[in-house]
Amino acid sequence: MLKYAIITLGAMSVIAATFFATRAMTVSSLTNQSSVFEAFEDVDGTWLYSDKIGAAAASSVERARVAINGPLGLSSKEAVYFVALRDGEGEALKSQCTYRVSGQPIDTRWWSLTLYDAVTQHYVPNPENRSSWNSVSVPRDETGQWQVVVAPTPQDGAWLPSQAAADQSFDLMLRVYNPSAATRAILPKIDLPIVERVSC
Repeated sequence: MLKYAIITLGAMSVIAATFFATRAMTVSSLTNQSSVFEAFEDVDGTWLYSDKIGAAAASSVERARVAINGPLGLSSKEAVYFVALRDGEGEALKSQCTYRVSGQPIDTRWWSLTLYDAVTQHYVPNPENRSSWNSVSVPRDETGQWQVVVAPTPQDGAWLPSQAAADQSFDLMLRVYNPSAATRAILPKIDLPIVERVSC
């Protein structure tokens, strides 16, 4: 009898250990800040794109990762998302560097470019209380071209402040709201902004 009790206790211990180990790995995977981008594909070496964010076809795991980690929520019928984790040379975006983000008109109702702390996925606190520019607010030239400078110190023109006091990674998110049928037809191969590192 004692033999069977020991065997049963051992089996229960193995099952319990397996359960908690699996649970810990699952929680770790879902709460990993970078895991949300596993659903994105590389478009051009700088921008990542996903057609699953906010889509009915997204898996339960993909939805859970977005719900936990990402400030992404609209239906894919309303918006599509691009994320830049690297500059045009493939280097990770860092807060102590200065970048020039330049783009041209996008055939869509509205778009926005937002900077997020790569670790917390929250806005970066700054004296300007500025976390994004959009297709209405950003200065443009006569051809519709625009430019935003991302830097830790104040810049002329459209400036997105990064963290001046820390060497922190950040992400840039381009949200494209209600893109035209022509734009949707060629996604993700649209004219995406260029992210150029100016100094570091």
